[in-house]
Amino acid sequence: MDIFNLPTGIVVILVTLMAIFMLWGGEKLEQKFGDKAPEPKARYIGAGVFVMLAAVIAIVGQPTTDDRWQMLAPEKQPQLDQRAYQIQPAELLDTMHEHKLNLMMIDVRDEADYNIFHLLDAEHIPSAEIPDHVHEFIALPPNTIFVIMSNDETAATEAWKTMVAESVPNVYILEGGINNWLITYGTPYEEDFCAGKKENAADDELQYDFTIALGSGCPAAFPDPEEFEFEFEPKIELELKRAPSGGGCG
Repeated sequence: MDIFNLPTGIVVILVTLMAIFMLWGGEKLEQKFGDKAPEPKARYIGAGVFVMLAAVIAIVGQPTTDDRWQMLAPEKQPQLDQRAYQIQPAELLDTMHEHKLNLMMIDVRDEADYNIFHLLDAEHIPSAEIPDHVHEFIALPPNTIFVIMSNDETAATEAWKTMVAESVPNVYILEGGINNWLITYGTPYEEDFCAGKKENAADDELQYDFTIALGSGCPAAFPDPEEFEFEFEPKIELELKRAPSGGGCG
């Protein structure tokens, strides 16, 4: 058991119980062995050390998510920079039709953009709420693959860091985000409701002006893989071990 990954309150209770057990055990030894038992003073000093440890843990607290990421960054950041975890739209589409995997797509955009367009079965969890779902993610079947998406990659990358820091396995980022997905799989249907591409769109902003909210009720939300033939470099590797641009819309 990794004591530092337990909630602080539980750690304090456990350490306090250990101190109480030491006192109780010392008294029992003294009753049984008399003078051969440990000196009472030593028992109380030992118990006091445990109580002080509990107090220190309570004051200092556990490592934050940022602390955990900083510990992982020397290994993970170079891999992230080398695009090891950014999967192409074609690989995501292939995974959407792979029934041996439990795919969980997480859309971290704001509600307005999500309502305008999102992939079929993509779950809307804003970036700020990702930490609240970590335990749910870890409890999912071990064949679960997580793919995080935002309009580009910025918000998705931050959510990826949070999940990786909190020991969620098999987490990937949709390369280029929803904007790249629409470039790749946009159809005349979406273009009918698209007023064109925004000029000077900001980073991680939806690049297209839709006249209505399509949600996932359009072909681009769940493309037929037989209609598209794209080669891609496969990057998804299932880790079973779990620790606690153009003028239109296509």
